[in-house]
Amino acid sequence: MRKILVSLAVCLAASQAQASTFKWGHDVSGAPDKGTGSRFASTSVSISVPLERADRGTESLTSDVALELTEFRWEGANAAEGEYIWLSVPIHYRQKRRGSTEFHLMAEPGLMTDLDAVGTESLNLNVELSGRSYTGRTTFWQYGLIVNRYFGDRKPRPLLALATKLTNDTEIWLGFPKSNIQTRWSQTLSTYARFYPDGGYWKEEVDGVTPADVTTVSYTNWRMGVGAEFRWRPGVWLNAEIGQLRNRTIRATDSTGVEVSADPGENGYWQLGGSLRF
Repeated sequence: MRKILVSLAVCLAASQAQASTFKWGHDVSGAPDKGTGSRFASTSVSISVPLERADRGTESLTSDVALELTEFRWEGANAAEGEYIWLSVPIHYRQKRRGSTEFHLMAEPGLMTDLDAVGTESLNLNVELSGRSYTGRTTFWQYGLIVNRYFGDRKPRPLLALATKLTNDTEIWLGFPKSNIQTRWSQTLSTYARFYPDGGYWKEEVDGVTPADVTTVSYTNWRMGVGAEFRWRPGVWLNAEIGQLRNRTIRATDSTGVEVSADPGENGYWQLGGSLRF
């Protein structure tokens, strides 16, 4: 994890004040409910830097450069022992259509690797294609299709959500794959409760296997948490979140070339973060 923190510090220094978000998350270590190993936990850190912002008429386009580094602590299993990188460029496009509808497209090409397996097999593309139909000034339905590595695979899934304002200060988003309720208590403080997927999918080169074999590491989990966001300084926001992990599965290939898996228990997690908004 020291290498992870050093790498992100370099990225943050290079981006200077343009860094948009930073997150550091940690799972509570616990025994798996079943499968290989005696204990399991993970740690991840990520940074996102704005690349481009453009608006023209009824269209808008934003892009970022994002880096996420993950490390697993899977005791009793000689697998998933590396430091895993997801380096990507999320691109968001929005177009207002006639009437009360919008078209949304998110495309996120990236590289998912342990830095030993760096080839075409490590390339990935997250995609979210959806539409919004407004039934009021602050209420809309969103529907579409999503392919995202946070589910631990590359399978397409439906996207469906209802977003509205319960009050002037409370917004609600209910649907799949995520739900969120957020309340703004003042200009400097808001709290939220959310449920969302947060796993991953990487390619790695397994050490000790001859010839060298490029395999897959897959981690799936759902997070149910509560958090708060606070404006610490003008333009500087801090965030903290705690909660529980559910429906977790880790799959990887061990040093003998055999695929192993485990279902970690429903342990807790915490996450700290910050963002710059100017």
